[in-house]
Amino acid sequence: MRNILLLILVLTVTNIHAQITLNSSDFPSANDIYLMSDATAFPGMDETLTGANYTWDYSLLSTTTTGQHTDTLFPVTNMNIIYQAVFGDFGFLPNRSNQATHGIDFSLGAITITNVYNFFYNNSADYHQSGFGAEINGVPLPTAYSPHDILYKFPIQYGNVDSSLSGYSVSLPSLIYYEINRNRHNEVDGWGTLTTPNGTFNALRVKTVIQEHDSVYIDSLGFGYGFNVPARTEYKWLGQGGGLSLLEITTLGGNVTSIIYKGENTSGIAAIPQDNFDFILFPNPATEKVITSYTLRKTEDIGFSITDLEGKVLISVNKPSQSPGEHMLVIDLPSHLAAGNYFVKMTSGGRSISKPVSVTR
Repeated sequence: MRNILLLILVLTVTNIHAQITLNSSDFPSANDIYLMSDATAFPGMDETLTGANYTWDYSLLSTTTTGQHTDTLFPVTNMNIIYQAVFGDFGFLPNRSNQATHGIDFSLGAITITNVYNFFYNNSADYHQSGFGAEINGVPLPTAYSPHDILYKFPIQYGNVDSSLSGYSVSLPSLIYYEINRNRHNEVDGWGTLTTPNGTFNALRVKTVIQEHDSVYIDSLGFGYGFNVPARTEYKWLGQGGGLSLLEITTLGGNVTSIIYKGENTSGIAAIPQDNFDFILFPNPATEKVITSYTLRKTEDIGFSITDLEGKVLISVNKPSQSPGEHMLVIDLPSHLAAGNYFVKMTSGGRSISKPVSVTR
């Protein structure tokens, strides 16, 4: 009996510290929502330490946590119909994706980039980014990676080493041409147990070095240039069924630039932003028609109007009791509407949002 109990104890301990293997099922699915914590480095922290059957103790991140945020995985069917045409999960599409995350809006001189979404595909072979979509000065522009950016190749096991090339280009005639070429080198350089402020987990550690060469040509200035972006290193601890990284530390030039660790997983909650009152407008400039695309979370009465710069309503279209989901509305521009600058306004339930549109004749 004593020997049997000892054997059970040995087997239990071995299982607790077992080396794991990760596959597609251990990575995110559409409609997952993850609570993530942001932190800074604590005294004595050394993210480079790793090895076989290693114990990583990052419990002191509880003393340097700066805040929390949520990472949401949207179904591609929730995206603008233009993005669905490029990234929809159909077998014949080369850039098919089954999830998307919200990116960061920013401005570059006279160019505004808003409603950014990154598109990913989780399949049996790998987990990769297929591309992204963004509104460039109000016009939706889907951009595919070619080749795709492969974040992980399956199965993920200790000792695996792989590299992949990826890139994309964005061309805005008369404005700018931008191209990125990226090299991603992954090495699974450790396995063992990871402790964060949210518990202790069996984990694999993946070290990723990303090198990038960017090229830009500015049409208005008539010149361009290329440059190498400083290499960055990502240290990611992954667990079974963990979805996103249990812990991710990014460094640049040996200095820690960000630390994110995972809290609870609220998988299955509908991945819909809290403020979803928005629409996409195209083409812009317009000649004969203006097309709007929008998504509703619930049945709503929707109104669209085109106004001049003083707010006078020139065209009005009402859509009562529109059902939840993706919608597209085509507004015909009358021939007597002069060329110039106007606003397209969307209204519902006391809320309104306006976007500029130019009409050419």
